[in-house]
Amino acid sequence: MGFFNKLFGGGAGQGQGMAAQILTQLITDLNLSGDQQNQVKSAFQAFREERKEAKSQGGENIKEQMKVNRQELKNKILGLLTEEQKQKFQANMDKYREFFQQ
Repeated sequence: MGFFNKLFGGGAGQGQGMAAQILTQLITDLNLSGDQQNQVKSAFQAFREERKEAKSQGGENIKEQMKVNRQELKNKILGLLTEEQKQKFQANMDKYREFFQQ
């Protein structure tokens, strides 16, 4: 079982989560270094844990909390990128919008 399957469950064609797809896309699109990949993976893992916690707590504000969590993830990712990678990220935002704007 690969890293993404362990992190997000499933695999390509087996219910691979949108977060895993976005993570794979970011690594490819932005040509992330090994260190950046590890840091981005850690940010996604933290996001996943926050998501699980928010769902377990339930409540009326879950959609708003998820929106905040996605924005925080986006900001963490941007903080790890070089200026050139930030420009590529913004240029490719249409690919990622469905995840970050839910």
